[in-house]
Amino acid sequence: MLESIGLTLAEGWYLPPSLYYLTSNIMQSFDKYDEPRLHMERLLKTRLIEFDLSTRILFPLEDAGIHTLGDLTKHSVDSLLRIPMLGKGRVAQISSFLSYHNLSLKAQ
Repeated sequence: MLESIGLTLAEGWYLPPSLYYLTSNIMQSFDKYDEPRLHMERLLKTRLIEFDLSTRILFPLEDAGIHTLGDLTKHSVDSLLRIPMLGKGRVAQISSFLSYHNLSLKAQ
């Protein structure tokens, strides 16, 4: 009779319907936050200064208000080329740096 009301676990424990409902909802909410997604969110929030980037790249990006990897991925090649002191070579270095982290600049 109890099995029809709630859930009997494999170990013989009985889980009442109210707890089963709460447990199943919690498990579904954790599915949204898988490990790769959490890693990517943390990576995008990381400040550029924490990476091994040249100061000739960091200072112009900081002056332009680009402080994190997430900020950097919001820019296109053209918008980076408009930043003073960033030329084609440095933008190419930024692109290769982003591709190393499985990221890219915004498409035009």
